[in-house]
Amino acid sequence: MKSDKLSPRQLSVAVLVGGLSTGAAAAGRADWRWLLACVPVGVLAGWLLLRKVGRRPLQPVLRVLYGFWAVVLMADALDRTAGRIQAAAGGRGNAGWLLVLLALPLLWMGWGKAAAFFRAVEILWLAAGVTVAAVLLLGVPRMEWTWALKSGGGWLESVEAGTAVLSVGLFVLPFLYKVKEEPGGVHRGLVWLGTLGVLSAALAAVTAGLLSPAVAVELDGPFFTAAGLLGDSARLEGLVSALWLLPDLVFIGLLARSWGDRHWPALAVLTALGAALTGVMGALPGIVAPLGCAILAVLTGLLPAGEEK
Repeated sequence: MKSDKLSPRQLSVAVLVGGLSTGAAAAGRADWRWLLACVPVGVLAGWLLLRKVGRRPLQPVLRVLYGFWAVVLMADALDRTAGRIQAAAGGRGNAGWLLVLLALPLLWMGWGKAAAFFRAVEILWLAAGVTVAAVLLLGVPRMEWTWALKSGGGWLESVEAGTAVLSVGLFVLPFLYKVKEEPGGVHRGLVWLGTLGVLSAALAAVTAGLLSPAVAVELDGPFFTAAGLLGDSARLEGLVSALWLLPDLVFIGLLARSWGDRHWPALAVLTALGAALTGVMGALPGIVAPLGCAILAVLTGLLPAGEEK
């Protein structure tokens, strides 16, 4: 029988892969230099929270807050992903049915034990890594560096985007107590978190260098539009958009796991699906998601830690 214990590497891989979902969403909307500036701040905040939480479960109040905010972020991610797929299909297809189809694999992923989910992510993360590497290797030589050096967004919007990307690491805290004891293993996750921030900044720089910041800000999903310019004989936008479903599903699956074990993550997916189907997420200002994550991080640092388990 396989162990139900999680390894620090499994959690770190899930944060990196899932964070690429928000990283791609930030590309073209945020200045890559501000995203880089957010990295040391985010890593420092992660270190402080790891010291505070340690190997203890979160207290009940924080668990409820994490679960509630996870649903908000999941609904936003479902809405964003369905919209991207619909755009890649030329606007064809019903957005509601796309949301339901996206939720089906997430329901299956959320029904099993956490260990099975994280083992699957650890196996499949190389596919996301290869996709990112291909985009960067093909994109960097074709960049117009004068465009990349222009301001790609206001500092406030860029800091909001950096906060949203790095806040993915928050959602391993609810089950950090389940991680196997490994000297330095949990803290090595900070290196993976920093890598996520650097990769997100690189994606933003490539997007700005291929499209120009003035054009990118006018587009829906500018990163995927930029990826479509990399092919010599065929557009790659649809292919990259499809491959990016792996980070999207990992991101939403990681958030769902903050609800606990057994059937609870699947229930979280259903709740987020219901919120996404109402269309309420499109009416919320963009600052809501990162601001909520920042408040959650502050509360985690201020409220007393849970009891040893």
